[in-house]
Amino acid sequence: MKEQQGAALVIVMVFLSGALLLGMSSMQSALIDERLAGNYRASTQAYMTSDNVLAALASDGNKDARERALKSLLDSGEPPSVNELIQNGTLREFVNGLLPDNYKDMEEEERKIEVDKLLGDLDIIFEVNEQAQTITITSLDRGLRNSASGESSIVYRYDVEGANGAGLFRDGVITCHGANLTGGSGVVIDGFDSQAGAYGVGNNSGEKASLIAVHENSNLLFNMGAVPGVTGDIYSAGRMEVTNTMPIDGDVYVKGDISLRGNNALITGSLYSENNIVFHVGTRVDGDVSANSRIQVLGNWGEVSALQADGSTRAGTSYAIGGDATSPEVYSEIDNRISGQVSSRDPEVNFADFLSDELTVVKENDPCPDYGVEQLYEAYHFNTNPTDVNAFNYDGPTSTAVLGESKNINGFEAFHVAQLNIGGNGMVVERPTVIVAESGVDIALWGSSDAITLREGASLQVISKGTFSLKGSNVFDMSDFEPVVDVGGRLVSAFSFVSLHEGSESAIDMSSAGDMYGELLAPFGEVRIAGSARLMGRVFSNTLNVSGGASIHYDRAYADVAIAGEAGNEQWCSFADISPLTVVSPVSRLSLPSSRAKFIGAGEVPDITVATGDAEKFANANTADGNVREGIPKGVFDRGESAEKFADFIDLLRRRADITLNDVGKNNAVFGSVGNEKITFINGDVDTNNLSGAGILVVNGNYDGGGNPAFDGLLIVLGNYTQKGGGGRDLNGALLVAPYDAGSMEFSPANIEFRGGGSNDFNFDEQALRTAFNLLDEEEQERWGGCNLSEIPSDGLFTWSLIDWQ
Repeated sequence: MKEQQGAALVIVMVFLSGALLLGMSSMQSALIDERLAGNYRASTQAYMTSDNVLAALASDGNKDARERALKSLLDSGEPPSVNELIQNGTLREFVNGLLPDNYKDMEEEERKIEVDKLLGDLDIIFEVNEQAQTITITSLDRGLRNSASGESSIVYRYDVEGANGAGLFRDGVITCHGANLTGGSGVVIDGFDSQAGAYGVGNNSGEKASLIAVHENSNLLFNMGAVPGVTGDIYSAGRMEVTNTMPIDGDVYVKGDISLRGNNALITGSLYSENNIVFHVGTRVDGDVSANSRIQVLGNWGEVSALQADGSTRAGTSYAIGGDATSPEVYSEIDNRISGQVSSRDPEVNFADFLSDELTVVKENDPCPDYGVEQLYEAYHFNTNPTDVNAFNYDGPTSTAVLGESKNINGFEAFHVAQLNIGGNGMVVERPTVIVAESGVDIALWGSSDAITLREGASLQVISKGTFSLKGSNVFDMSDFEPVVDVGGRLVSAFSFVSLHEGSESAIDMSSAGDMYGELLAPFGEVRIAGSARLMGRVFSNTLNVSGGASIHYDRAYADVAIAGEAGNEQWCSFADISPLTVVSPVSRLSLPSSRAKFIGAGEVPDITVATGDAEKFANANTADGNVREGIPKGVFDRGESAEKFADFIDLLRRRADITLNDVGKNNAVFGSVGNEKITFINGDVDTNNLSGAGILVVNGNYDGGGNPAFDGLLIVLGNYTQKGGGGRDLNGALLVAPYDAGSMEFSPANIEFRGGGSNDFNFDEQALRTAFNLLDEEEQERWGGCNLSEIPSDGLFTWSLIDWQ
């Protein structure tokens, strides 16, 4: 019996121990859960704190203080501190909510400690991207909540209307002799940003897009239905006429006359004319009305939101124009009401100042801009006997049986045909492609699976000497579409259609039921968009005709993309854009390496870059991927024609050199090394074996090297270049051959010869080239061809929009 009781006691103790362990485990688990919950709560609170900071910055009540702070950041480059944002009131209320409840009862020193602790744990970072015109504001809570941290950010985009209007018109639809918008109720011109998604998805539609006519004899004619109309500002160097209901959501700047006959037409902005403004029937203007000559009212018309009358008037006995009607003379032939302030505009105002730098007013007898299309055609047409091509069921540019012979020009696969028809099941483009057609181009794709499809990294530019017809309901396959493509270091439109046609019929006729993406360029003729066609991109034309329910949606993605005719005209910002072999001068005598020596570019940088017309001579060069580009980019060379700019840069290097020598004839010469880069200027010829160095080496004469040469950086030869055999070491960076005549300031023919064997490779090395470029100070770098953005005018008009919050 006692033994049974002892056994029972042992069993009970075992159960008690197990229960105790379970209880302790449960307690530990509960503690862990509580700790995790506490950390999660603290972390969540930290993110909430960061978000609340941004909410305070973005609130309407802080709009003025916020925009002053952001503008000050752009002007000075110095971001505001948290303390400054508290002092100017932007964060004061928020910060007060973080202080302890007994803050007011604390001594001054204790208050300072609390504030310092808060400021030490709360940080706000401002990042400016001038290229994208954005400021990203990031709020960081570094431990206000139990040492937990959190981070949130918002992005503001700013637009600048320069001082006195300079640069106001920069993005949108550009014509020379004007536009005719007529018929229907669906004609639309507005803007969107494809980089933020498809048009019409979310809030990505209805942004402003300028409509511009640059010729003094131009006319903008609006005769259309009620909505949606034009969303954006309008500029005409000629005149403008509204003959039917026409909503314009923006300001109107016209050098000539403005004639308003629109029944119930609405202009939400202001009207400015250097000449006369004539009101005929019911047009409503919500802003100011200004004319350098006369405002005339003929008939019963609408209103301009009037506030008061002031100044002299003629004929009329009562008032119907509201807001500020500014003119030397306001004239009413019948008993209409004219109200508003009447005064004279400054006669010195020049409306051409409202155009951006890229646009100028075309005088009466001057030609319209051609945007370089003639030069573009000359660069890509090469076939002396092109044939007609019917590209039905076309499977890409590799099908030379369809398009015939091709050439690599400026980084594009170029084809030259007589006439081009694209139909059937469509067309697939595998790589950057240019097609030049000597006569008309017809693209008609109607089936549900018919489309022009771009593979990743591909683009298509079609240049027609004749007319262009775009028809269909499904012209483009837009899956994974990128509107802008990087080709050889320059941004180009993914789709670009160019017509050189000049005549009575439309140069480009887009009349379809589908969407078209890209740019339409017809500097000598009319671009016609009709039916229910929608263009997502941009237009440059001599004249423009939009009718029916057609629409143009300017894509802001094109803001930094050169017009089609300017391809290859990008600016060099540093040495890191140069090919391993770059020949500015026309090549006279060429002998390529007979060995395995190779020219190796990288990514966007071609293996070899040569003057226009010389690519064929380098076709057999041993390159990494066969990428030989014609045409020297803009910068100090300006398409290879500006030897004067280059000579100035060479003179700078002459004065700036760390090492200056005359002829060099000894072997094993050393000019700097990696980590100890030098600027070396040799005023004469080089005839040596085993040359080595790093940095910038200028040979103002002929270069004749052999053995095992090696250099890291930029080697500039201003005479002929000869390499004799050798091998084992490479050039890492770039060889630039650019002899020029100092008298005529023209680039001179160059001989380039590789003799014997040799296995020296020419390798693109961005780090070596950037290191060499950094041997120059900022001013000297600008002489090469700097890419600094233009300064933001300090007295410009800024508009801010919140575009992202995460």
